[in-house]
Amino acid sequence: MITPDSKYPDDSGHPKDGEPMSGHIRGNARYPIEYARPVRINTSPGDSVDTRIIKYNLYNSFNYSLFLPQDYRTIKLSFGVTSPNRGEGKTTAVCNLATAISLGTGRKTVVVDLNLSNPRIHNVFGIPSGPGLAEALVGEDICVVPTQIDNLFAMPAGNLKVIPPSKFLAFRGLLTSLFKEFEFVLVDMPAVQSRAFPTLIANQLTGLIVVVKAKKTKRRDVSRLFRRVRQETVLAFVMNEIDEKDF
Repeated sequence: MITPDSKYPDDSGHPKDGEPMSGHIRGNARYPIEYARPVRINTSPGDSVDTRIIKYNLYNSFNYSLFLPQDYRTIKLSFGVTSPNRGEGKTTAVCNLATAISLGTGRKTVVVDLNLSNPRIHNVFGIPSGPGLAEALVGEDICVVPTQIDNLFAMPAGNLKVIPPSKFLAFRGLLTSLFKEFEFVLVDMPAVQSRAFPTLIANQLTGLIVVVKAKKTKRRDVSRLFRRVRQETVLAFVMNEIDEKDF
């Protein structure tokens, strides 16, 4: 059994601070050695924050301690934020969750835009659309931009619209590199029912946070979600657009 005090990584597959990423064991699978690449952090921060998306009442509503392990200060964590269908508010949720974690913990956090066909992170934080994730996956520099929010950085989707599927195998190495600089990595993912949903990448993260929209998301949508995502992978659900009169 791997315990929080073990020299091995936690069950998320990520190492504790100061521990090497290479050649570790997760469950019964042994992953290959991953070599970290340098992360290039832009010296110029984003020039704005979209206050229609980032709002105090939204990021202040996240009790993220419910899904952070008790010893989270000794390990590095990666969360994917997704939803059963498009238009249920996952980008709003991931941006406000990233804000809550970076301000609440005081630790370096990066939000990564994996919505390559409909990227929005760069608009929310007032940063260039690229270079970003797409370029990093094909072997170019790993570029990250500071935002106007303390301890929060962003990696836009990038300027490449078509990436060979095999290049997504490089995501594990990208995580290795990002964990050299950041304690938390949050990934804005496509909706689970989208053809672009990267199941392989979802299984490489600490876990998923699923956004459901009140009066839109159906029970059958959540049931279909679990056909593509293992139940134990989901750490929490976020209910979006709740009517206070429902309580």
